[in-house]
Formats: sequence, structure tokens, C-alpha cells
Amino acid sequence: MPPPALDLSADDARRIALRAQGLLGAPDRRGGVRGVLRHLGAVQLDTISVLARSHELIPYARLGGVGRRTVEEAYWTQGHSFEYWSHAACILPVEEWPHFAFRRRAYRSRPHWSHDLPDGAYDTVIKQLRAEGPLTATELGGAKNGGEWWDWSASKVAVERALMHGEVVCTERRSWKRVYDLAERAIPDAVLHDDLDDTECLRRLVRLAGQALGVGTRADIADYHRLKGEQFDAVVAVAMPLLAGGRLLGRVDPAREGRTLVARQVSLDGPRAVAPMAQALREAAEWVGCDSVRVERIDRPELTADLVRALG
Repeated sequence: MPPPALDLSADDARRIALRAQGLLGAPDRRGGVRGVLRHLGAVQLDTISVLARSHELIPYARLGGVGRRTVEEAYWTQGHSFEYWSHAACILPVEEWPHFAFRRRAYRSRPHWSHDLPDGAYDTVIKQLRAEGPLTATELGGAKNGGEWWDWSASKVAVERALMHGEVVCTERRSWKRVYDLAERAIPDAVLHDDLDDTECLRRLVRLAGQALGVGTRADIADYHRLKGEQFDAVVAVAMPLLAGGRLLGRVDPAREGRTLVARQVSLDGPRAVAPMAQALREAAEWVGCDSVRVERIDRPELTADLVRALG
């Protein structure tokens, strides 16, 4: 069942949000800048600088006058963080690397930019980084072709694509230029993997967003790490459990469309959960007067055909 509704006044919501963001009460300086980063889950980078850049202002607002050099060193030294696409370009705690596997997989399946990439350019950039160590785009051969700012050189297109795919990581900003290195060299072995499925990644990011915001609308929480609506819905759907043989084998988010029971999201513990889930869905459909069942999403795609077949 969904949790009971909780009424909040505007003042309650404001205080919860400010406290969750570390902006209410005495500052907790024990974790320093890195503690702020881990608490927030992401710190956005921005090219605009009036008083200071946004990633400097965020710890300043929570910790007071921390030296600007101290801020930069906290972010970029000793492998504590990396830069990747979250809400936008963000500094992220290095332990969150596995939870962006869903985004890296998406970028690999469909390149984000339409820039043409000459044959061999990608491999050339990887080889140069492997041989020479961390480099900026300028050091890789130049960032621009000489036209507008978006007119990137082949080496810049290649290294940015490698960054999105996860083969390369940004480990530092030097004079506001990204410094690229091989992920296999810069990311600790313990977290250098893409083993988590999309659902596990998304649950973690939704939980981080909720903790950092304290209170927010569906859109607020989804936008924290720029999750799409369907991604957000898939992990916050109402969790009806499947209990069979004394064990929790799965969950389903059900709805009705006319005389069809719709399983909007199905989570299965493994192949042994297929038959009990099919039986539970058929029984639930009959109970509410539906004569068919439609499955929309399954967290284990390899079991889709088996479940559909079991449903008959």
C-alpha cells in the first residue's frame, strides 16, 4: 500500500528543504567540502562567474569562508570525485560512478551529438591518454576547428564521446578546461563497473535526490539528476509485493484500463518468480473484473517472454 498522505504547511516544507540542503541551523564543518558534496550527491558546474563560480558558492553558503583553493583541492585531489552529466555537468562523489551506468549505456546506444567523427579518431584519443596520462582537449590536439564555439575538432568530439560512454573520465578542471583521463586509471577498482541494472541505478539517484531536497514535487525530484518521467515513475511506483512460499519474489505496480489489468512495472527476483507472478496477475484481474492482462515494463527484460507466455 502507498504510505499515508502527510500534510505540510508552506513553512514546514520550507524548513525541511532548507535543513536537507544544509542551509538551516549551525553549519556542520566536520566533513568539509567533500562532506557537502556527498550530502548533496551532486554539485553543478557553471561557466558563469560573477562573485565566484557556482561550485565554489555551494560550500561557501554551507560552511562559510572556506578558501577557494581549499574548495578546488577538496573536489579534485586524491580521486574523491569525477565530473559527469547529472542535473547538468556536475561534480559527483566517486562512489556514485556505478549508479550512472544507466546513462552511460544510453549514450553508447545513441550518441548524444551528431558531430561526424573521422575513422580512427576515437582510438587515437584513447591511445594518447594511455601513453601520456591526463590531458586537456588542447593537449589532445586542440578543442576547436576554428569556427563557432560548438565547432569542435575531431579530438574534442572523440574525447567527449568517450567521456559519455565511460571509457574516459573528467578528473579535474584546469583553468576551466576539462582534464581527461582513462576511467580504468582514475576510478577506483571497487566502483569501476557497470554491473547495476537501470532500476538499481535509478532507485539510488531518486533516493539521493529525495534526501538532498527534503521535500519536493515529482518533477523536482526527477529533475535533480535529470531523470525522464518514465524512469522516475518506474522506481517510485506503488510497491504491491508478491509473496510465494513464504518468500518475497517480486513486486508489481498495477492499474486498470477498462477490462484490462495493466502491470505498469514488474520486478522479478528471478525465473522462479515468473509462474507465481503470472498466477497472481490472473487472479487479481479476475477479482477486479478484468478479462486480460498487459505487462508494460519488467526489470528483468530477459524474463519478459516467459511471463507473457505464463500469462497465456
